[in-house]
Amino acid sequence: MNLDFKYYFSVFLRRSPYFVLVAALFASVGLTLAMILPPEFEGRATLLVESPQIPANLASSTVTTQAPEQLQIIQQRMMTRDNLLDIANQLKVYERSKKKGEGMSVADKIDDMRSRTQFTTTGGTSKVRGAPPNATVLSITFDADSPIVAAEVTNEFVTRVLQQNVQIRTEQAGDTLEFFKQEVARLGTELDSQSARLLEFQNQAGIAVPANLTFLQGQLTGLDNLITSRRQQIQSLQDQKQRITDLYNATGGVQTTGQQLTPLQQQLNTIEQQYNNAKLIYSDQNPKLLILESQYKQLQKQVADQMAANSGLPTGSGSAPISQQQAMYESQIAALDSQIAGLQQEIDNAKAKMDEVNADISKVAENGATLTKLQRDITAVQNQYNNAVSRLSAADTGERIELLAKGQRISVIEQATPPQDPIKPDRLMIAGAGIGGGFAAGLALVVLLELLNRSIRRPVELTNRLGITPIAVLPYIRTDRELFMRKMVYLGAVAVFVIGIPVSLYAVHTFVTPLDVLIEPALNKIGFSVTG
Repeated sequence: MNLDFKYYFSVFLRRSPYFVLVAALFASVGLTLAMILPPEFEGRATLLVESPQIPANLASSTVTTQAPEQLQIIQQRMMTRDNLLDIANQLKVYERSKKKGEGMSVADKIDDMRSRTQFTTTGGTSKVRGAPPNATVLSITFDADSPIVAAEVTNEFVTRVLQQNVQIRTEQAGDTLEFFKQEVARLGTELDSQSARLLEFQNQAGIAVPANLTFLQGQLTGLDNLITSRRQQIQSLQDQKQRITDLYNATGGVQTTGQQLTPLQQQLNTIEQQYNNAKLIYSDQNPKLLILESQYKQLQKQVADQMAANSGLPTGSGSAPISQQQAMYESQIAALDSQIAGLQQEIDNAKAKMDEVNADISKVAENGATLTKLQRDITAVQNQYNNAVSRLSAADTGERIELLAKGQRISVIEQATPPQDPIKPDRLMIAGAGIGGGFAAGLALVVLLELLNRSIRRPVELTNRLGITPIAVLPYIRTDRELFMRKMVYLGAVAVFVIGIPVSLYAVHTFVTPLDVLIEPALNKIGFSVTG
């Protein structure tokens, strides 16, 4: 298909007034916006999350929140309704604004503050596997139509971020310390209670516990051996008693030994021998014999009184004096009975003690189970208490680290300063977009008009449509008046677009509503920004 460029160029020239009008409309709007949109400045501050100042292997903080998570928490707190409104009121952001703030509601101010505030976090993780994490950097920006306001608001955000970071970390460390203080106090009370319960049970159980079982069994064996020994001794004494009785009944005397007689009896025995020997030598009236007889009778009476006292009879009761052999017999029998009674008492005591020991041994198993349970409970509580005390010490150290700002902290690398150049609008881009959009729209309008025009305007169209070949074609020739009126309308339209539209936009921007307030939300919705 051969294109007749000359024909289409003539069509463009014929439609050029429409092209010029549309291009002038867009260009005038773009140039006007580029000139009247107010400048907007960006305050920027940079903060760095620093690692703990004290090595973790020596002393660690109890706040384990990672830097990105901590910054997200702080950002959410910064962007709350109350915080944004407080900053706007404190710094009088909208009272100092040239255009914005006039007639804005509280909700609009908060939305506007959110749209102009931006937190950007970079770093924190490493893309290389196994490599240490990168430094975490937080950038805070705020846009305003005044460089001073932009810097002040940004620095206020920085101040509040630092305060929030310290507050969050100290509160977490303080809460951790308080928790372990309460835990130590609770476990201490429970440990005291368990100890008192164990002591009370031990007092009640006495010796009947597994630790004393060997001792009790040994004690039981000892008592049994004691009873056997005492029974053997009693049997021996009874045999001895029987022999003495048999001897006395048979001979009327007893076997005497120095070890079996009292001193008085031994003296009586000596005097008796001397007296018997003297009777063989001296006559009955011999003074020496009479003296020995008197001593013998006196000692005999003393021995009888002694024997009477040992046997429970009253002394000097006038009873017939007993012979020396009878006295010795009764004395030996009484001594043996006394020994037998003592040994029997020991046997009875040992049997009673054995009953007590057997009762204790029978309680050992039950007491052992209860004691084991109590000891297990107190050991568990003791372990928990020791762990709580250890963690309390770590929590106290962690709190001191946070109070002294020796843990993870946020430091300011660069404070916000009033910017020298605005970040928007990009006036060249807006003007260029207006002019370029006008050219494109004008050309599109010319093409559209030509496509909608279905009339026959060229000889070739007569041939193609009607199948005839014209000899000549005469164009439509306008009169001078028609040409003049056409020019007036064209110039008027151009004047309206070039002068009227800019003036109207300026009036709306100045006296009604700033144009940036009107067009910025729409541009943001479609993803277009006038930012440079």
